[in-house]
Amino acid sequence: MPSSLRHFIVWPMIVGSVTAHCAAQPSASLMRINGLTSAETPTVEGRILVTAQDGGLLLEDRSGRIHQLRAGEFQSTEETGQEFVHLNTEELAASLLRQTGGAFQIRQTDHYVLCSSATELYTEYVAQLLEKTHNEFRRFMESLQVPLKDSAAPLPVIVFGDSDRFLEFAGRQHPETSFADVPGYYSLRHNQMLITAPSGMKDYRSRSDVLRELKRRPRQVETVVHEAVHQLAFNTGVQVRYADNPMWLSEGLAVYFESANGRSATLWNRPGEPNRIHLPGAQTCITNEERFQLSLTDLVRTDAAFLSADTAASAYAESWALVHYLTEKQPKALGQLLKELGQRTPLIAVSPESRVTSLTSAAQQTLSELETQVVRHIKRMRGPR
Repeated sequence: MPSSLRHFIVWPMIVGSVTAHCAAQPSASLMRINGLTSAETPTVEGRILVTAQDGGLLLEDRSGRIHQLRAGEFQSTEETGQEFVHLNTEELAASLLRQTGGAFQIRQTDHYVLCSSATELYTEYVAQLLEKTHNEFRRFMESLQVPLKDSAAPLPVIVFGDSDRFLEFAGRQHPETSFADVPGYYSLRHNQMLITAPSGMKDYRSRSDVLRELKRRPRQVETVVHEAVHQLAFNTGVQVRYADNPMWLSEGLAVYFESANGRSATLWNRPGEPNRIHLPGAQTCITNEERFQLSLTDLVRTDAAFLSADTAASAYAESWALVHYLTEKQPKALGQLLKELGQRTPLIAVSPESRVTSLTSAAQQTLSELETQVVRHIKRMRGPR
C-alpha cells in the first residue's frame, strides 16, 4: 500500500457471525462482568451494548473502550446498582496518564483531553487543529441536516513526541496491525486517537518554526484531521461503533475533510479542498470508456477493495471522489446515507445488496448512472494550488 495511505482507522475484527438481541438503546446500568478469562483483569465494569443469543456480550467501559466477550470467556454478570457514566475530564486524564507513563502531560480543550509527550508548541498546534476540525465537522453535518449528539465525554487523544514510543504503544494496543510509516490512527476499540510528532520537532523554538516544518509535511496535518473526523463521527451519532459501516463512506468522509492548506493559521481551512493525493489518483483511475478501473459496484458492495494492496489506492481515491460528488451535487442523498448510518446496530451485518440499495435509493440513480456523473465531476476538477 502506498505510504500516502498509511493513516487509517483501526477496524476491529468481529469474532464470528453474531445474531444479537439489541435494545433500542444501550443499557443505562453499570454492570460488572466477573471471571474474565482473556482480559488483563478478572473483572470489568461498563454498560452492555449487545447481548448475543449465545450469551456473548459487547460491553463499553467507562473509558469508552469496547470489550467483545464471547460466551464462555466470563463467568457471570451482576448489577452494581449504579448508573453508567463515562469518565469525566479529570478521570479521563488520570486514565490516559496511567496508560502512557512518565513524560506525558495533559492539555485540555473544550472538547478534547490530550495526553502528550510532544513539545508544548506541537501539542498546542494539534489542540487548535482538533478544535477547528470539530467545529467544521459540526457545521458540515448541520448543512446536510444530519442530527448530531453531544459527545458524552471529552475525546481522548494521545500525542507522542517520538515514533519509537508511538510504535511501542500502538503495538500493544493492536498487536495484529503493522504501524510502520503510520503517523497516526483512530482506534475504534479504544475510542482513542493516536498521533506522533514529526522527527526533529523538539528543535523548534517558535510556532512559526512548527508551521514552517508542517508546511513541508502536509501529510502530518492531514492525518490529524482524518483521524479526528473518524473519532467525531463515532462520538456524535453519525456512525455506530462495531456496526457494519461501509468503508467507502467512512473513509470517503475522512479523506474529504483532510486536505491541508498552507494559507491558514492551522494549515487546514475547511473540508472539500481538492485532495493532493486522491484527486490525481481518481483521475488516473478513469478508463478510456469513461469508467473507473474499480467499478462503483465493487467499491460499494463490500470492503474488499480497501483490504487489498492492489486496489486500496483506487478505493480511497474513488471514495473521496464519490463523497465529493455527493457533497457538491447531491447533498440530500449524502445526508440520507449518513442518517441511515447512525441507525445501524452493532454486530449486525448489512448485505452487499442492501449497501447498494442504500446508495442508489438516496441518489435516485443506478450505480452505472452515478459512476458516469462522478467521473465527469472529477475530470473537471483541478488540483490544489
